[in-house]
Amino acid sequence: MGSNDRAGNPDDLHSQRDVPAELGTLERVLREALASVPRDQVIKCIATVLPASVVVEESARLHGGKVRKVSVSMPEELAEAVRARTGAGGFSRYVTDAVQEQVRLDRLDDLSAYLQEQFGPFDEKGVQEAMRLWPDYEEDA
Repeated sequence: MGSNDRAGNPDDLHSQRDVPAELGTLERVLREALASVPRDQVIKCIATVLPASVVVEESARLHGGKVRKVSVSMPEELAEAVRARTGAGGFSRYVTDAVQEQVRLDRLDDLSAYLQEQFGPFDEKGVQEAMRLWPDYEEDA
């Protein structure tokens, strides 16, 4: 595999940037993971965690905004609840956003399984520490 096919040397990712000490463990694990897979796979994984609106805008840009009409069956009460929330014109957007979010979560599950397969189970203490550092983290009451 050529050097252009890999994510790169983990030491090159932030060589000139100061990283807070609390992020050291998380950054090290991420660098190891990024360095162990092909670059195109890293890009695909990053795309899976972008907000749905970014994915939709990028998809529309790349694919000319094409959409496909599909038929979906759902319980009548659920369809009524969506229609009441969205009005006549927002039903498809609402369902599309929900499906995109589920696909994003499925991809995150796939990434999690892959990383655990490659590097072993997540260290729960490290996960909790990383969560506390997340900008919107709220401690459970």
